[in-house]
Amino acid sequence: EASSPQTRALFARWAAGRTGYPWVDAGMRQLASEGWMPHLLRQMCAAFLVRDLRVPWRWGAEWFERHLLDHTPDANYGNWAYRI
Repeated sequence: EASSPQTRALFARWAAGRTGYPWVDAGMRQLASEGWMPHLLRQMCAAFLVRDLRVPWRWGAEWFERHLLDHTPDANYGNWAYRI
């Protein structure tokens, strides 16, 4: 279920860069510290959140919106909706 405590906990671990998957964690920590990450890493972290953790994609899109310095709504939401 999208709003279950387990889903919220998985999202919190993803957002903090504490999933246990080094490439996801590195990307999310870079986003938190620098406000940026390479485009391919954005797609990989997004896919992991949605496909592996089964967290709603809009949660990730909103997280990226709040943290990316180069955020634009069309690119952010377009990539999340298209790729995921």
